[in-house]
Amino acid sequence: MSQNMMVSVICNTYNHGPYVRDALEGFVTQQTSFPFEVLVHDDASTDNTADIIREYEAKYPEIIKPIYQTENQYSQKVRIDRTFQIPRITGKYVAVCEGDDYWTDPMKLQKQVDFLESHPDYSLCACSTVWLDMTTGKAVPRAHADVDYDVTVEDLVLQRPERSFQYATVVLRAEVFIHRPEWMQHFRVGDLPLFLRAADYGSIRMMADTMAVYRCQTAGSWTARTQADPKLYAAMLQSVADGLAAFNDATGHRYDVVITRRIKAQRYHIARLQRDWAALRSPELREVYESRAPLTKLSDFLACKAPQLQAALSRLLKG
Repeated sequence: MSQNMMVSVICNTYNHGPYVRDALEGFVTQQTSFPFEVLVHDDASTDNTADIIREYEAKYPEIIKPIYQTENQYSQKVRIDRTFQIPRITGKYVAVCEGDDYWTDPMKLQKQVDFLESHPDYSLCACSTVWLDMTTGKAVPRAHADVDYDVTVEDLVLQRPERSFQYATVVLRAEVFIHRPEWMQHFRVGDLPLFLRAADYGSIRMMADTMAVYRCQTAGSWTARTQADPKLYAAMLQSVADGLAAFNDATGHRYDVVITRRIKAQRYHIARLQRDWAALRSPELREVYESRAPLTKLSDFLACKAPQLQAALSRLLKG
């Protein structure tokens, strides 16, 4: 790592033409007392994403450091961060922001690095976020704190909404991002295992300051694709269960109670996606079923026995 570089920003892009300018502006307008670099990886976008990145590369060559792929790597199951991004990291800290999200506070990096510099027992610092629903154009009040607080492994495993944060907000110690234990390979999602790694390595601070925007439901995003494909969604849920089990083993079952609870919840949702009513009512998953609200139980039953009626009910409840 460089003796001078403080932060390496990881920005992965693919067909982010409508959004990537916001991300790049959020980077280059950061006001810091230290040097930082933005490691952009464009995975052979077929729109104008690469052209916009080149524009910023020409204007800010000391900050914007891109890789332009001519053939899509993700479709070949290449791990982008491990293969292309991690070898380029020179900073003491790593920040992340995908090309369709963006930062709104020019002091974001300075605030988070100042905190981590003065708190060596903390491994990661996140911040509050505005979630922008691209299907409605409305801001969604999620991942927001009224006061600064700490986030634990238990919070992450149980997905406690009052203790959540978004990937585009984090700054973490480079060694946490770079050195990835074997158990992390079981996950098909990238944020949860990284957060668990950070929480097991040190403490995590969530800042109340709102300094980023996360665009949810963007066309072609991982979230949109999984929600549109039940088989893909079930495979993702199963990978989380497998990853949590591996993490449980690797940490000597220190978090066994909450991890077992989350794995059961994953299996419950998989059974629901597969319309397996018998599995939902099985002794293994009965506790999960009984913990759900009456209307949710009805929705679960309809999802298995009358999916069209359940879809109509869901649309009605959403208003």
